[in-house]
Amino acid sequence: MIQPDEIIYSKRKRLTISIDCFNRLIVRAPKDCTKERIFAFVQKNEAWILRKRAQMQGAGMQLPPENLDGYEFLLLGEPCKIVLDDGVNIRFDKPNGRIYLPKKNARERLVKWLKENALRILTLVTNACASRMGVQAKSVAISSAKGYWGICSAENCIRYTFRLLYAPKEIMEYVAVHELSHIRHKDHSPRFWQEVARYIPDWKSRRDWLKYRGALLQIF
Repeated sequence: MIQPDEIIYSKRKRLTISIDCFNRLIVRAPKDCTKERIFAFVQKNEAWILRKRAQMQGAGMQLPPENLDGYEFLLLGEPCKIVLDDGVNIRFDKPNGRIYLPKKNARERLVKWLKENALRILTLVTNACASRMGVQAKSVAISSAKGYWGICSAENCIRYTFRLLYAPKEIMEYVAVHELSHIRHKDHSPRFWQEVARYIPDWKSRRDWLKYRGALLQIF
């Protein structure tokens, strides 16, 4: 029998099921719903669950385990494997797709390293794109947001999630141009998309890259 990976109780009337970006079965249930009713609902929808999970199989991403040694994720658009060692500093071996991470406080140190490099690289990318476009962001900052890749405030301050560092440079450029285009157009009107297309003609395929890999927003 299929078991739910997570049951979320809330003020709702109906049971619903979904498969998230990591192929986990999520059940949302009313607060007073019994486990028997939930399991019967899951069993009734077994065919749909198996079909949906098969469709999701290609995503190929998993949440990081507690022990990060050997965990593989995308970094700058390429597969990168974590190797825990007894060293003092983080070392990124880009040609061989390895990041050597000290064992002590490994996860915290990795996230700090990712944020520092995301700020450095995305500031360079943003400034280069802004120069081409003839605009200027008031500031560039990094967040831990899991709900967006980038955002431009009414004051023209741009903030990216550090997880954009997982993407290749051309995808970073698309997000930068997208947010910089909001300096001239504060909405997503046809004029806004014309502005994006002026600098990123293949913006749709780059946007699709992000859509397909939305699971990356949940990693670290």
